[in-house]
Amino acid sequence: MGAIDLSASRHILVFATGYNIRLLAASRTWGMDGTFKIVPQWYQQLFTIHSFAAAKLVPAVCCLCTDKDIGTYGFKFQALISRAAALEVGFNPDTNICDFETALIPAIQGYFPNTRVQGCYFHFCKAVHRKVGELGLKTRYPQHEETRRKIRMLLATAFLPVPHVNTGVSLLEAGTMGTLAALFQYFRQEWMTDERLPLWNVHNVNIRTNNHLEAEQGVMHTLSQQVLSGNVTVGDLRRVNKVYAQKQRQVARYTGEYTNGRRTLEQFLEALMYITPEPI
Repeated sequence: MGAIDLSASRHILVFATGYNIRLLAASRTWGMDGTFKIVPQWYQQLFTIHSFAAAKLVPAVCCLCTDKDIGTYGFKFQALISRAAALEVGFNPDTNICDFETALIPAIQGYFPNTRVQGCYFHFCKAVHRKVGELGLKTRYPQHEETRRKIRMLLATAFLPVPHVNTGVSLLEAGTMGTLAALFQYFRQEWMTDERLPLWNVHNVNIRTNNHLEAEQGVMHTLSQQVLSGNVTVGDLRRVNKVYAQKQRQVARYTGEYTNGRRTLEQFLEALMYITPEPI
């Protein structure tokens, strides 16, 4: 595929081979992500679509674009759909994992109406930690154990069944004051609406993030720099994947114990808080 000229002010480059488009067509789960850090000066965003194949994240499509509104996403999706039709394949993913960008989610729902949109757990945690910083809790977080405990357990509420999330948040919110209480107020307003909550809830979801290797953030932050410089080794990547797989098993075990009544709700959140991402 090549360039799509939409207007004098909007320009899109879509890179995808026929093999990759067929790979996407065969995949039941997609991941979508955008970055603004490594793009040519003319463009605003590098947008990528990934296929989950054999439990691995495989980049299939790369797009350079000068905007990130719903119209731009629509043009990209339509270009892919048209190209797939020319190759005599179709797209019908069951699940699409993405961040919580306002324009992206309705575009996915419009062009792939049969797909379930699953918010990326890593991006959810990143957004909450960003608010922690905005409220002035960033310095308090590493120094005050109870503050850190409540914030990490709050992130762990994503692993509860949807009907149990409000109970979990209320349990953690009890007794909070000042800026910590403000964090819970933000959390309820931003993340606990009927539309938003199912997007970030990952109860019984096997693939929770489109940043698989960022499961171990401190390691991955270093690895990402090494990948760009060419210094990363296969062993480094395998080590991070091993950590991610171990955390997957922990989540499954704790979820089973909670479901079977062997852990209380508070014990469940306490166990899972140790695998929630720390601030970057």
